[in-house]
Amino acid sequence: MTSKEQLYYLINEYIKGNYDTKTFCDQFTIIFNTETDYEDLNEVENKLFLELSSVTTRFSPYEKDFVFQNMYYTEQEVKREVLEIKRKLNSLKK
Repeated sequence: MTSKEQLYYLINEYIKGNYDTKTFCDQFTIIFNTETDYEDLNEVENKLFLELSSVTTRFSPYEKDFVFQNMYYTEQEVKREVLEIKRKLNSLKK
């Protein structure tokens, strides 16, 4: 599976509930930031995955981290962003 396919797989499986948020964020961040050849992505995928990566790298499961406004993302914010990215990716296929 290519890194691009892995990113799509992770998004789809996370939406299905097959990954918890921490595992999803860790895996997405590693694959996108260290294993992906960005030339394999089209311009829109690159932009959307970069946006999602900025969220996944700053996910925190710890309530105490949220005293710092706009520093970390909650599980709900990650889910919302993933669903929005998925919607935008689906609109590319139409």
